[in-house]
Amino acid sequence: MISSRLFQSAIFLRALPVLILLFLGLLWGGVPSISKYVIANGVHPLTYSFWILTIAASLVVIINFLLGRRMPPKHLIFYIFCGLTSTAIPTTVMYFAVTWIPAGLMVLLLTVAPIFTYLFGVLVHVEKYHPLKTAGLICAFIGMLLILMPGSVEQMKAPVWAILFALITPAFYAFNIVYVSLRRPKNLHSMDLAVGSLISAAIALFIVTVIFDSVYPVWDADPLIAGLILYHGALTATAFCLFYVLIKLAGALFSSQVTYSVTIFGILIGAYVHNEVLPLLVWVATVMMFIGVAFIQRARRLTAEAKSA
Repeated sequence: MISSRLFQSAIFLRALPVLILLFLGLLWGGVPSISKYVIANGVHPLTYSFWILTIAASLVVIINFLLGRRMPPKHLIFYIFCGLTSTAIPTTVMYFAVTWIPAGLMVLLLTVAPIFTYLFGVLVHVEKYHPLKTAGLICAFIGMLLILMPGSVEQMKAPVWAILFALITPAFYAFNIVYVSLRRPKNLHSMDLAVGSLISAAIALFIVTVIFDSVYPVWDADPLIAGLILYHGALTATAFCLFYVLIKLAGALFSSQVTYSVTIFGILIGAYVHNEVLPLLVWVATVMMFIGVAFIQRARRLTAEAKSA
C-alpha cells in the first residue's frame, strides 16, 4: 500500500525521468567496458556484435508481442537502412575500437554525436543557424584537439588513427538520427522501429560473420563470458525500450541529456574495471565537449521556440 502510494506520488513522478536518465547512463556507460573485457578474452568483435544484437532483437520482439503490436512489414527497406546505420555498423566499429583505445575514451567520443547531428542537419537544410551552434562546434573541436595532443595520446597508449576510427560510431548515430527525422514513415510506432532495426541489424551481421567464418559458439564459452554476452544483449533491449519511455515522459530535448550521464558513468566504470586513468587534457576535453553539446542543444531549443512563436 505504501509502495503503491509512493509510485503514484507527485514527487516520484517528477523524479522518474531523472532516475531513468541516470539508469540509462549506467547501462550504456558500461557497454564499452563490458565489450573490452569480453573481446580481450577471445571473442571476435564482429561475432560479439552479432550475438548482442540477436539477443536484443529477440527480447524486443517478445516485448512487442506482449504489448499486442505487429510490426508493419511494408517499411522493410527503412528498417534495413536504420538497422545498418543505427546499430550494426556503429556498434561493430565501437567493439573493434575498444581493442585499441580506453573504454572511458570511447564513451567520451560518443559525446560528439550531437555535433555530427548538427553538421549533417546543416548539409540537408534541417538545422537552423544560431551563433550558439557555432560556439558549440568550436568547443567540440578544441576538445578533440586536446584528446589528439601527443601527450594525451602517448599517456593513453591510444593511436591517433584508432581514435579517428572510433569517431565513425557517433557519426553513424548522428546520420541515423537525421535520416529518421527526414524519412520516418508517418504513424510508425517507436517499438516497431526498434524491432525492425534490431532484426535487420542481427540478420546483416549473421551474414557477415558466416562469410568471414567468425561465428562464436556462445554455448561453449566460459560461463562468465557467456553471462556477460547475455547481460549485454538484455541491457541493449532494456535501454532501447527505456529510452523511448523517457522520450514519452520528458520529451526529446530532456532525453538528449543522457549523453552526459553515459559519459560520466562510462569513464568511472572504465577506471574501476580496467584501471584506466585519463590524462588531465582529456578531462579538460570532456568539459569542452559537454559545453559544446550544451550550446547546440540550447540553440536548438531557442530556434524551435522562435519557430513556434
